[in-house]
Amino acid sequence: MLVLRYWSELTEAQIADTLGLSRGTVKSTASRALDALEKRLEAAR
Repeated sequence: MLVLRYWSELTEAQIADTLGLSRGTVKSTASRALDALEKRLEAAR
């Protein structure tokens, strides 16, 4: 989902339509993924 949002520059609505999900699901999943990525990057320092 992060690849679609930030690499492919799709909107939340476009991602939701593409994956058959609600916009809320896309938004919350992307938020959790960014948090997890941030924690992993901090741990790698």
